[in-house]
Amino acid sequence: MAEELPSYQSELISINHLAEDYYELKIKVPTGFTWQAGQYMRLGLPTKKVTDKKQVRALSMAAPESDGVILLGTRTRQEMSSFKANLITLVPGEAVTVLGPLGNFTLPKLDHPLVMFASGVGITPIRALIKQALHDKSDQVIDLVFVANDYHLYQADFEAWSQTYPNLQLHLVNHRAEAQAELLKLTQKLGNEADYYISGASNVVDATEEFLMTEGKIATDHVKRDVLYGY
Repeated sequence: MAEELPSYQSELISINHLAEDYYELKIKVPTGFTWQAGQYMRLGLPTKKVTDKKQVRALSMAAPESDGVILLGTRTRQEMSSFKANLITLVPGEAVTVLGPLGNFTLPKLDHPLVMFASGVGITPIRALIKQALHDKSDQVIDLVFVANDYHLYQADFEAWSQTYPNLQLHLVNHRAEAQAELLKLTQKLGNEADYYISGASNVVDATEEFLMTEGKIATDHVKRDVLYGY
């Protein structure tokens, strides 16, 4: 029998429509809820009537615990699920349920260079990881390869951090071929001395992992993956 996840009652602080179908939520950290950068949670909407088979949705925290708020970034897509349609009608102070945390997409113990790859809203756990790494080890070499169609979520944050921390290098691209070209250059430069983090939809994560291992000659134990479902 699967272990039941810890469940916490909380409330929405704010919800913002950022661009296109991107939304950002801030949720009050419930007493007793802790997490590591890169982990995710399941969100429930106890005040809504969600008609989807899945009554809760997995969402990655986009900020480390030290920020003092649960920050979530998500997309609705053009054809919204019942959950997402209800989610965007939340108002500040409305009750939500927080379950978790879950996942081991967390920072390595060794001080290796980091290559972070994100596609679309897969940037959410990557944002938390980068902010935590910059806080803990401000001189650690970090390269972010972020592919998205036109809109790069949290681009302003990454640009500001790269100004403060010159060891953070940004590679913001719009197409898969551009992303692979950047990754290939990084594998040729860093090889297996770096750890490679991949976050996005399952097909993108699978293809990127295979690319790193076949074209970049990166060993499996240097690749960490995080698949986002149903965003």
